[in-house]
Amino acid sequence: MSISSSLYTGMSSLFCYSDKLGTIGDNIANVNTTGFRAGQVSFEDIFVEATNTGSVRLSPGGVKSDFAAEGSVQPSHIATNMAITGEGFFILSDPQVTGATYYTRAGEFSFDSEGYLANPQGKVVQGYQIDAQGTEQTALSDIQLTLTTPAATLWDPDPAPRLVADPMASTRLTLNINADARSQEHSAGGLSGQWDATQAEPMDATAYELRSLQDIFDSAGARHSIEIFFDKTAVDNTWEYLITSLPDAPVIATDGILGEGTITFNGNGYIEDMTLTGMAAPNANGYLAFQTPFAGAASVELDLGASNTAGSWQYASQTSTQFGYGSYTMFSDTDGYAAGDLKGFSVSTDGVVNASFDNGINLDLYRVGLANSNDPGSHFKRIGYSLYQADTESAALITSDRPGIAGLGRILGSSLETSNVDRAGQFGELIFTQTTFQANSKSMVAAD
Repeated sequence: MSISSSLYTGMSSLFCYSDKLGTIGDNIANVNTTGFRAGQVSFEDIFVEATNTGSVRLSPGGVKSDFAAEGSVQPSHIATNMAITGEGFFILSDPQVTGATYYTRAGEFSFDSEGYLANPQGKVVQGYQIDAQGTEQTALSDIQLTLTTPAATLWDPDPAPRLVADPMASTRLTLNINADARSQEHSAGGLSGQWDATQAEPMDATAYELRSLQDIFDSAGARHSIEIFFDKTAVDNTWEYLITSLPDAPVIATDGILGEGTITFNGNGYIEDMTLTGMAAPNANGYLAFQTPFAGAASVELDLGASNTAGSWQYASQTSTQFGYGSYTMFSDTDGYAAGDLKGFSVSTDGVVNASFDNGINLDLYRVGLANSNDPGSHFKRIGYSLYQADTESAALITSDRPGIAGLGRILGSSLETSNVDRAGQFGELIFTQTTFQANSKSMVAAD
């Protein structure tokens, strides 16, 4: 190697180690940056390069991010902040640039005024939408809430858009009771003959064995109270029931009666048969249904814990019974609900963003998507703000899926992943690199 070549070798080395010093300084500066990945500088073989070209230079990979080590996870008071445990990257889009895709480990996300789940730079998180029936879409899309602007009021003349749970009309009333096998008949003429809607108390307390109450909802979210009365009949193991809802202004005694029927129990205390006036057989879902005057809830299925779709009654895990230890309601519920305002969000380990509302409803909205490749250090290029992009060739090698699938990691909500920079290691590397930089500068002095 000539003296001039050694000068060029030393100069090239200075440029390389200058870049490495810059990378180390960048790592140390970002030791507290959420989701930051330490940069690593690699060099090609010094001897080969020095022999052939008289220079040392960065390898074709240049500066790569270290994705092998994870940062630690710290809690966050923001429910939509997320950390990935394991492999993968959050996928982001840019509302201002069509088709632009970004990747990050920094899960510092929150919903903006337009309902987008975005990072501090306005990049929108991608996920799989889940509809009200629980069906999950197969394609990624922007995670965006459907916001509703409520009507102005005297105390809030300019209300801000917000997320609400739309009301849902009841289609099923679920009721599990125990009818006391020791009970005697209270109303020989039948329960319907004892009902008088024009009276302050439409049904006398001595006329029945058990009364169960459950609210149902119409399509506008209005609440309507349903009362179901049960009484033993003169026939062994047979009970009658009367379904009622007292109208606001009853005119005649029978106003408010929505249905009546019988329940027959077998010798073991379980439902053997059921009837309901006006229905020859259970519907396609296996239930008897009563009619109501309420909008959107005209037909409501009565689920007593048993259904009949194949000619015989099948029992649910919790069902109505006739045992000899008192008559009481074990469980009652309805599938409808009133409108509700947002209380808060949560994110599950499989990436499902769930919203809870003040009407007691919880709705799954989206599942966060993750991306990865078989060589993240080569395929994901750092562009700043803890964001990465892929060139055209690398983009074809990046795959996306749901958390926990295909080797992808899980999600921790209300958490943030810290930088994976090893501060002590970086200072050690800084001393070594500085020494090497000085040695190369001295080689140039000697060659001169």
